[in-house]
Amino acid sequence: MRSIIFGFAFLSIKLLFSQSSVEIYKQLQKFNTLSAVLYVAAHPDDENTRLISLFSNHYNTRTAYLSMTRGDGGQNLIGTELRESLGLIRTQELLEARKIDGGQQFFTTANDFGYSKNPQETLAIWDKDQILAQIVFRIRQFKPDIIIHRFDHRTPGSTHGHHTSSALLSEAAFHLANDPDAFPEQLEKVSLWQPKRQFYNTSWWAYGSQARFEAADKSNMIALESNPTDFLLGRTNAEVAAKSRSQHKSQGFGSAPELGSQVEYLEWINGEKPQGEDPFSGIDTSWKRIKGGAEVHKRTKKLLANFDFQNPHQNISPLVEIYRAVTAIEDVHWRSIKRAELIDLIKNCLGLRLQFNSQAPFGVAGEVLKVQLKALNPSPLPVRLKSLSGAVAKEVNQTLSKNQSWELPFEFPLTKKITTPYWLLEKGDLGNYKVTQTDLKGLAETPNPFQVVFNLNIEGVSLPVTIPLTYRMTDRVEGEVVAGFQLLPKITTKLSKEIYFFESNNSKAVRVQVNAHTALTEGRVLLQTPAGWTVNPPEQLLTPLAAGASTDYVFQVRPPADNATAVFKAEVKTEGKTYSMKLTQIDYPHISKQYLLEPNASKGVKINFETKVNKVAYLKGAGDKIAESLRNIGIEVTEFTPEELRLETIKDYPTLIVGIRAFNVHPSLAFKNKILWEYVEMGGNVIIQYNTSRGFDSAIMAPYPLSISRDRVTDEDSNVTFLDTTHPIFNTPNTISSVDFEGWVQERGLYFASRWDSKYTPLLSLNDPGENPKKGSLLVADYGKGKFVFTGLSFFRELPAGVPGAFRLFANLISYGK
Repeated sequence: MRSIIFGFAFLSIKLLFSQSSVEIYKQLQKFNTLSAVLYVAAHPDDENTRLISLFSNHYNTRTAYLSMTRGDGGQNLIGTELRESLGLIRTQELLEARKIDGGQQFFTTANDFGYSKNPQETLAIWDKDQILAQIVFRIRQFKPDIIIHRFDHRTPGSTHGHHTSSALLSEAAFHLANDPDAFPEQLEKVSLWQPKRQFYNTSWWAYGSQARFEAADKSNMIALESNPTDFLLGRTNAEVAAKSRSQHKSQGFGSAPELGSQVEYLEWINGEKPQGEDPFSGIDTSWKRIKGGAEVHKRTKKLLANFDFQNPHQNISPLVEIYRAVTAIEDVHWRSIKRAELIDLIKNCLGLRLQFNSQAPFGVAGEVLKVQLKALNPSPLPVRLKSLSGAVAKEVNQTLSKNQSWELPFEFPLTKKITTPYWLLEKGDLGNYKVTQTDLKGLAETPNPFQVVFNLNIEGVSLPVTIPLTYRMTDRVEGEVVAGFQLLPKITTKLSKEIYFFESNNSKAVRVQVNAHTALTEGRVLLQTPAGWTVNPPEQLLTPLAAGASTDYVFQVRPPADNATAVFKAEVKTEGKTYSMKLTQIDYPHISKQYLLEPNASKGVKINFETKVNKVAYLKGAGDKIAESLRNIGIEVTEFTPEELRLETIKDYPTLIVGIRAFNVHPSLAFKNKILWEYVEMGGNVIIQYNTSRGFDSAIMAPYPLSISRDRVTDEDSNVTFLDTTHPIFNTPNTISSVDFEGWVQERGLYFASRWDSKYTPLLSLNDPGENPKKGSLLVADYGKGKFVFTGLSFFRELPAGVPGAFRLFANLISYGK
């Protein structure tokens, strides 16, 4: 069963205040532009934020980024979250980026299953036709004039298979979106659409060097100045793009704006060839492109020329007249979009504050929720609040006078709704999330199901303004914090560990925490295990709990005699229902706080293994769960930061492990590495895990020369060849065989060494099918009295996943030379 995640969305400061007159004016300029651009790529952080910001803020175009995946298969530079948790973080990073550059965000249901070396593999795993259908649907719904893809559809195998696949699918969808025989079932909800043209966002890196790019034929390319200055807002496009790009913090993509001219190149791929350097040549981007739009164009142009910055409420009368004209437009697509923009413009010009607040951050279905509705009109214009509809239905008929707050306490029963991310509600497969509610497919988040509509009357025109339910609190440090309201189950449970290791036949204590989200009076607590595992006691009575309280229950679990793996599930049974979900918070300052709700299951592993080392030092890297995993098998782990790294603090540990990407993220290791080599020289054992190769000087991460490459093996079931079966790494204290490489997850490893000094001994040879063997995944060398180990094997994935063979091999690594 897939994880279920509750987004606990903290609203940005920008949403808490009315927009300035300049921002409203920019909003009006965008209202007066009728055009759309769709940017297509594979992952979060693949998008070109310079182009998205350029089209959104300078061409005033509706601009969206369609990412094939949510980036679940990537690494995490800021924490230990992987897979669905990482995909959630990266989704939120994209949403924060779009808040800055003004774009919209869409996805498909394709899963980032890890690095793929060719598009044939990617499209087979993704189910090409399913993802292609979703792209066609998005084109028909969004109706872009221009489609731009980040990667080249003509160069399969030269980059990540996901990258090329995104371009191949985008190119195919361009031709199918206007074909009535392509996915005809979609035409009940969307209409056919033919984009005007399609571009490939090329650059010199696609040609291998600046010189080759300068010499290339550019007759099919247009060059766009991508760093204009917006003097109204006092910022360059590069400043906006860099701030947007910097939201991808989990991937280490902090960016600084460059000064001066910057050129982006668009290579024409499909459709009508543009004339000159204008990507919109031949496309009418004004109101005149639709029937009845000329009147709207005339009125909006007049308002732009006479816009009152000092008293924005003075713009209300012409905005209301424009609203009337837009309401009469026959074009359903643009009428819907522009009416919503106008409602927002009118609300901002009046400075209206409308709130729908809960008195609690979350609730349980079936409970009655107390809420507070508030409205404030700071302008001198009278605004009539006629009624409320949606989650709260009530006739009001109240005039909102200048700066006089209107409030209404209310109660309504909470019905069972979806507040969880829709893509995780059901178990998917390796290549796709399973989404049965087709209306939600492709949306960045699940829409807030609890909303109220403030039905206003302004100068004789009815305006519905929709406001989602939020929870507001005052933090002593942050001040007012606004969060989205969430539904929780009555009970959540939590096992104390993700993996329980049994090195013998003795029983171990397994602790279950029960959390009550509403008052509980009775029930039974159980720990479910498969046959062969013994639990004592079989169940325990639940003690009464108040809402918000928790208590722990301890079970003794005895493993079977032979090696085995098991899934432990904690459950509470009460009132004829079973509750078995756990709640985890994901909290980083750059994204909305998230609540992760997933099945409360931990892995039990009975494994026969030995270790000669019972304590190790761990030098923290970019973030992983290896230290936690080692503690689970009874090894004492002391973690150090590079600032704490001193010879006298580590010399008493037989082995020191360096966390993943430590040399990438800690510049001080470029000189503090000498402490590591001195430690090895004195008899210590150092294990260096992978670092990324881009812009990295490999010389700083080893005592003898070696070079890190982008070599990796992505097939987790690929064959492994032992280069020296007699080597101690494969024999002491555990005998390692091919069986120990069974059951690995996602990949074998990444960023292997490609060249190394003769003092190193390579121990493994592995490769993906059809490729040459790679021998740089595990290297060992003697240095002074000690041992040095480099490994690109993905222990950071395998140990948290409880892969027995990975633990046995890692036990040999930390025991090497001891």
